[in-house]
Amino acid sequence: MWCQRLAWLLRGQRGSTGRRRPWVPRGPRPVLAAPARCHPTAPASPQCAWQLHQDHLELRYGHTLMRLDFVWLRDHCRSASCYNAKTNQRSLDTASVDLAIRPQAVRVDETTLFLTWPDGHVTRYGLEWLLRNSYEGQKQQVMHPRILWNAEIYRQARVPSVDCRSFLETDEGLKEFLQNFLLYGIAFVENVTPTKEDTEILAERISIIRETIYGRMWYFTSDFSRGDTAYTKLALDRHTDTTYFQEPCGIQVFHCLKHEGTGGRTLLVDGFHAAEQVLRRAPEHFELLAKVPLKHEYVESVGGCHNHMIGVGPVLNVYPWNNELYLIRYNNYDRAVINTVPHDVVRRWYHAHRALTAELRRPDNELWVKLKPGKALFVDNWRVLHGREAFTGYRQLCGCYLTRDDVLNTARLLGLQA
Repeated sequence: MWCQRLAWLLRGQRGSTGRRRPWVPRGPRPVLAAPARCHPTAPASPQCAWQLHQDHLELRYGHTLMRLDFVWLRDHCRSASCYNAKTNQRSLDTASVDLAIRPQAVRVDETTLFLTWPDGHVTRYGLEWLLRNSYEGQKQQVMHPRILWNAEIYRQARVPSVDCRSFLETDEGLKEFLQNFLLYGIAFVENVTPTKEDTEILAERISIIRETIYGRMWYFTSDFSRGDTAYTKLALDRHTDTTYFQEPCGIQVFHCLKHEGTGGRTLLVDGFHAAEQVLRRAPEHFELLAKVPLKHEYVESVGGCHNHMIGVGPVLNVYPWNNELYLIRYNNYDRAVINTVPHDVVRRWYHAHRALTAELRRPDNELWVKLKPGKALFVDNWRVLHGREAFTGYRQLCGCYLTRDDVLNTARLLGLQA
């Protein structure tokens, strides 16, 4: 079952310090059965062998068996006439490639695959490039290395906050912050001037601010100015934000500017860690949560704010080629009427939802943080759930949502895998 294969993607490894290491794929290594006609490369490269089939090339390199369709091999040619290396864009018209194309000649040396096509065009592929970019190669990789955590794992990791000046003025500080954020889904910046304007400068260091129905930068207090429980003094259970958007916001920024009262601690829970526990104990529940689409809805008519938003998607979202979990959409406040699930599935979905909720509510998965003026928190809204305990007095936060693509773009430009 596909979800069972996700176990090794989600399963963090513990080192001697108790910290979990980033996911490292350890899937089964396919072995090429001895074909009737197998073409080994030169003796210096015994790890590579290939065989032509009717519509594809079978290539074994190292421990990976790749099956490369002839159309795919022609379409991805990186020659000057097919690919613009300056713009990193394809020049070849894919629709013009003969869908019955077959190479006239194939040759493999120690590092390179050469294909000669019927019109005489020659395509060259580095074997390492094929290993990284073939379907079989991608199945063995993760898009986003992470360290899954509960409260104790996070505390033992002693993840440092980054000073505001280092964050704003140096690539080293920014890179340290982003590495923490990518691995754990949360990161802190200290010594931020407690104003909305300074928080905005902080956010724009890594991303374009995403303007939503809540505006661009927002103040957040218990005045019930919006039709949302968050604008009260009540406790908030763990949840992800904007589940009612077709694409939930990727990153959320919180900065407490003032609190004259008690309570109000922020709750953080690693949703991917909870999902891993469900996968280990009841993989059928995980599979159901990843397949059944639900509606989430936001309806408000308060003052001048009139909105009706609907987002659709499963609670758990995975990449289909390697079954890596990349998004959790969990918000019991905003989940709409369940009318997208047939009657013979809905009861099983409730059992699966209950299993995930039980994991999310385990006390040892709860990280409680007291936000104070000067300490800004960045949360991966696709992974980490947040909540709040009830509070007294006047409490004001400011913050914003960031576009996920721009945060990941900043990380990649600094040499991080994102």
